[in-house]
Amino acid sequence: MNSILIILGVLIGLIGLIFLALYIAAYRRRPKFNNKGFTELEKRLLIELYGLFDTETQTKLKAQIEYFRPKRKWRQYWEKSMSIELYGDNENPLSDDFKYIRKDESKLATIRFKANDEKFYIEFDNYDGRLWGWKIRPNPKRIMKTTSIKVTSKKINNDPNSFAQTTFKKKKIKPIPIFEGLLGELNNVKSINQVFQPIGKKFLKNYTKRIDSKLPAEYLQIIEKSESVDFGYFKILGVSEIYTTGLDDGNYYHLAEFDDGVIAIKEEDNSGTIFYCHYSGLLDNLGTDFRAVMLSCAKSTIPQQNP
Repeated sequence: MNSILIILGVLIGLIGLIFLALYIAAYRRRPKFNNKGFTELEKRLLIELYGLFDTETQTKLKAQIEYFRPKRKWRQYWEKSMSIELYGDNENPLSDDFKYIRKDESKLATIRFKANDEKFYIEFDNYDGRLWGWKIRPNPKRIMKTTSIKVTSKKINNDPNSFAQTTFKKKKIKPIPIFEGLLGELNNVKSINQVFQPIGKKFLKNYTKRIDSKLPAEYLQIIEKSESVDFGYFKILGVSEIYTTGLDDGNYYHLAEFDDGVIAIKEEDNSGTIFYCHYSGLLDNLGTDFRAVMLSCAKSTIPQQNP
């Protein structure tokens, strides 16, 4: 009896240590909120950002940074990146005079640079007419105090003084047409639940040019016929619905959604490689055959019928 109690005590102790280790690991990964200013590296990169724009936009950006400098920030160092988000004060909000025209959530600019002979890049994000934050990859923690960098390239991704493309209002197609090609093959796997009118060539071009990556040919053929197709267990996104997920090694554009993840392509990748981004955080390289990938994922998603 004593031996059993000792064994149980050891097991309980081990379980307690495991939970303690998991709690400590989770706590270390929690975002850090602070009211401190910006690091020397960030100040240096902000100067480079200002230089991309006209005098009026520079003035607005500088005013925004001065406003957010003493305000609350969300800063997190991940395994391969660092991200920061800037929060205002509801009682003393940023003046509209310091905001620019573009109100959507989008990427403002990208700057590539070297520090200690290592390559890095920073992406500045927009939201609600102002700078929302930025991401630096790979993890820059060890160089945050440096100002000695060499800028290798920088570009404006979205003009802050331009209006964003208006949201496309989808309309269902009834009855559901008979499709050929990949849509027809997918319909044989799982009947189409909903299909929407195509976006049209003018809008299609406006949306596709915002995507800095190679869209699969089969995907382009689908969105020429329909602005998203819903199969119930999975969905092919329309071009107006494409958004990104930021992982440690870069951003990924969502093309199709499943219960446990999304089919995506990587930003600034022209190889045509298709990835499966699991909601758990895992990433699978699926090659370049979009048709084969969609059919395989569709078949594995459909619940098996009991005999």
